[in-house]
Amino acid sequence: MAAVRHVELDEDEQREQAISLLSVCVGGGLLSVGWAWGFFFPGQASVGAVVQLIAVVIVSWPVFQQAAEGFAAKDPGSYTEQLVALAILAAVVIGDFITAGMVPLLMEVGHLLEERSVMGARAAIEGIQKLQARRASRLEDGTERVVDPEELEVSDLIVVRPGETIPADGVVVQGTSSVDQAYITGESMHEDVGPGSPVFAGTINLDGLIRVEVKGVGNETALGRVIALLQEAEDSKAPITRLLERYAAAYLPIVLAIAGIVLFTTGEVDRAIAVLVVACPCALVLSGPVAMVAALAVASRWGILIKGSSFLERVSEVDTVVLDKTGTVTLGTLNLLSLNPVDGVSEGELLEAAGRCGHGSLHPVSRAAVEAARSAGIEPSAPNELREVAGKGVEAETENGVLRMGRATWLAEEGLSVEAVQASTGIAVHVSRGDQTLGWLELADTPRPEAAETLAGLRALGAKRLVLLTGDREHVAAEVAEQLGFDAYEAEVLPERKAELVAEEQAAGRRVMMVGDGVNDALALHSADVGVAVGAVINEVALGGADIALMGNNLIRLPQMVDLANRTRTAINLNVFVGGGFSILMLAAAAGGLINPLVGALLHNGGAIFVVMNSARLLVEPDEDAPSEALGEALDASVDTSSEPTQDAATDVADAEAMS
Repeated sequence: MAAVRHVELDEDEQREQAISLLSVCVGGGLLSVGWAWGFFFPGQASVGAVVQLIAVVIVSWPVFQQAAEGFAAKDPGSYTEQLVALAILAAVVIGDFITAGMVPLLMEVGHLLEERSVMGARAAIEGIQKLQARRASRLEDGTERVVDPEELEVSDLIVVRPGETIPADGVVVQGTSSVDQAYITGESMHEDVGPGSPVFAGTINLDGLIRVEVKGVGNETALGRVIALLQEAEDSKAPITRLLERYAAAYLPIVLAIAGIVLFTTGEVDRAIAVLVVACPCALVLSGPVAMVAALAVASRWGILIKGSSFLERVSEVDTVVLDKTGTVTLGTLNLLSLNPVDGVSEGELLEAAGRCGHGSLHPVSRAAVEAARSAGIEPSAPNELREVAGKGVEAETENGVLRMGRATWLAEEGLSVEAVQASTGIAVHVSRGDQTLGWLELADTPRPEAAETLAGLRALGAKRLVLLTGDREHVAAEVAEQLGFDAYEAEVLPERKAELVAEEQAAGRRVMMVGDGVNDALALHSADVGVAVGAVINEVALGGADIALMGNNLIRLPQMVDLANRTRTAINLNVFVGGGFSILMLAAAAGGLINPLVGALLHNGGAIFVVMNSARLLVEPDEDAPSEALGEALDASVDTSSEPTQDAATDVADAEAMS
């Protein structure tokens, strides 16, 4: 079995991050001290200026180093550093040390955000690796031998006991059990397995002893493929593009050419210096970072964690949204949809029997039955004895006889007359008392209350295609997709297939946002143009693989996030247009001799002031639940587009809760 590569920060990377953090903290502190010194002690302003100059040297040294290396290597990716170096030099020449220090300081903070996103991907890999089994019980000539999972080979027979993690992909050859496959398939309902059923490495055997024939080991397991592909995606992912690079390539040589031409044609050094001073591209350099910082502040206030500012730019370009079903679009827990007692049995009697069967059991079906009974005002009493029959159901000994809750086939095996039914949306769970069948409950994982509103809001904000992915059954996926108005869906998908579907959407020329909540979504989250983890406060793996995380489970944050990204991009475009236009106007005035270096020093900050004020508008929000007029209109429109089945499902649940 091939060992999985372990990824962690090496000493050089740790040292670089420590130096970056130290330079930001020390440089920012000295810059503040220097300003305060000059403000409170005007007679010693030169002392404050020296302190500020030291701060400029500390925070700008990496910028000058990268600019020099990029210039020597003729690397287009270093145009931004060269632009910033020019801005710093021009600001130092005119004595504006605050500007000279703040520009590289903001730039370094942006670099740290980018490094944080890379570390998040590595944390995702390490989190997934923790799901792997630490040991395996292999059958050798009828005798069990504990081995390292790396020693397993295809066709080996292994024994998996209750509570153990399955160490390899395989097929059950003996025994029945329930398996928690949430980490791999993303489904909250435990899978009942028996002879012939597939099982996956990293899943947990719950309540029965099973023998499994190994079919996949190492990187050939579903879990191994997720780890290997996630590592590959991390290694091959392109560097984060910077918005200003598209302007820097043309702006830098033009400024230098204009200054040279002015000096050559007029012979006036002051006029050439004035050109460099007013061309100091502070407004252009700040146009992106200032708006991004404001947007990140707003997002954090809403519980949206954005691990890199450039992802906001990507969000505004998204036209396709792919969503995982269980735990993302749906609540991730089973809920009662309908009660179906047989003739002569009341709904309350059926609920009470189901609740007593589920009392003390941790199976999702049992918990749903108990919760449904309590919601109807019935407090189930503990049975005298409770037995879980692996892969079939639960059996409770009570003073009124034996109660059973589980599969129709199991009750039939016990000699009861049970008519098998197919639940329209969820699963059918049958209940009996003694030799009498009491009826059946329909349980399902229902859509979140805000799901339809969220999807309508996304459409109104530019999403042209909505796709649902799930490891659940075909008819359940179809029901949810139709209910909420998805354009397409695919059921029974494994993690690598989710990533393939994202790639297929991208190959069709679409910009894809993937939204998910589990380990099974980590690869797709990392592969998408934008990956959004939902409920990431409790899921470190999904958080590590995603670019953006909603720290709660409220899906309405998705359209709010898109709306914020759109407004941020609009603000940046306006910043670039006005800031760049102001610089061009000042350039023309300086080249024509209309302003001298001193006047230029006073005027060149005008564009930067506009950029800061325009970006600050992003911070003004009257209500976090109604972040903008555009989004408000989108959500109002969604009321008219909400599908009736969503309301019907909610009514069914409400009716069930009201029964007694």
